[in-house]
Amino acid sequence: MSNSIVRGALGLLLAVLHATAAAAPTLTNGGFESGLAGWTVADQAGGDGTFFIQSGTQTPLSDPAFPIAVPAPPEGSNAAMTDAFGPGAHVLYQDFVASPGVALLNFDLFILNGGGEFETPDSLLFDLTDVIGENTQNQQIRVDILRVSALLDPFSVDPSDVLANLFITLPGDVPPDGYTTITRDLTSLMGSHAGQTLRLRFAETDNLGPLNLGVDNVRFDTRNTVPEPATLLLAAAVLAALAGTLRRR
Repeated sequence: MSNSIVRGALGLLLAVLHATAAAAPTLTNGGFESGLAGWTVADQAGGDGTFFIQSGTQTPLSDPAFPIAVPAPPEGSNAAMTDAFGPGAHVLYQDFVASPGVALLNFDLFILNGGGEFETPDSLLFDLTDVIGENTQNQQIRVDILRVSALLDPFSVDPSDVLANLFITLPGDVPPDGYTTITRDLTSLMGSHAGQTLRLRFAETDNLGPLNLGVDNVRFDTRNTVPEPATLLLAAAVLAALAGTLRRR
């Protein structure tokens, strides 16, 4: 076998391994350097506030005379952050197409809870009324992967809509100091829904006090990936053939 054929075979092997490692969904503007382009914001009717672009070290609606300090965005100049003067419920989401292969989802979260505690009922609505007519406490943050359909409620927490909960605040939780990087391995989920459009959702609800959710550096990462078994078998066959050829030479 000529050197050119050997080099060609090695190139093919590397291309196969690279294609497998790089097979991950893509997200648009995960660092929010283009504002909220690529993302959709939904706010529950009757509430106050929304997701804003945050830069610097103050909350988006800070009064210059009484600023509320937050960390600077961890990546680039911008982050997305909720802010409000009253209770509300807000979601930030982006749809993407699932693809087979290794899919490690990374995102940075910041939480500033002015309500003093977290309450996590099975709802993202801020104006829940219980059976005796009192408003149910709801102070929570969650991150989910959802199915996408024409009738999907952006605030839905129905198990038939939520494919995976990636993060949720619970009573007794203490917010971490500063932004925290969270990584979730979604390889299995992406493989079982390959070709389908799914939704990544960041959600924040508050009716106990101000609750700021900062989001930045959202991305699917393909580093430290392992090829699928079928690809490993193909790679092994190519390597064996090359080894045999070199021995004969």
